[in-house]
Amino acid sequence: MLTNLGRICSPAVRYRTGDRVRVAGGPCPCGRTFLRLEGGILGRLDDMLIVRGINVFPAVIEGVVRRFPAIDEFQIEVFRDGELDEVRVLVELDDPAGVRPLQEAFREALGIRLQVAAVPPRSLPRWELKARRVVRR
Repeated sequence: MLTNLGRICSPAVRYRTGDRVRVAGGPCPCGRTFLRLEGGILGRLDDMLIVRGINVFPAVIEGVVRRFPAIDEFQIEVFRDGELDEVRVLVELDDPAGVRPLQEAFREALGIRLQVAAVPPRSLPRWELKARRVVRR
């Protein structure tokens, strides 16, 4: 159960929000000892993909992609290969040679190999509000 105790009228008590969070270890620097969440909402549990038996969160994929400044936009394609879901990450890259280091970064971060394909810059959809980067094919 969690609540925002800063609400004036009434606290909003919620549970099973579906948000993925990280619990902060140790006491707060201010001295408070109650449970704290660090880093805000890290993602949604219902966004989780299962790829070859491994739980993969789109937020983790985005975190890896954002380490590469040459990539402006990306999209995650989920497709069936036989009985299993597979993932292909489309990235806007001028130089397709940048795909290899990204594949290695995914392997290190997730423990599995993801397919990565370079597409021309400005070819992926742009979103004004919340981006819908996961596409099921």
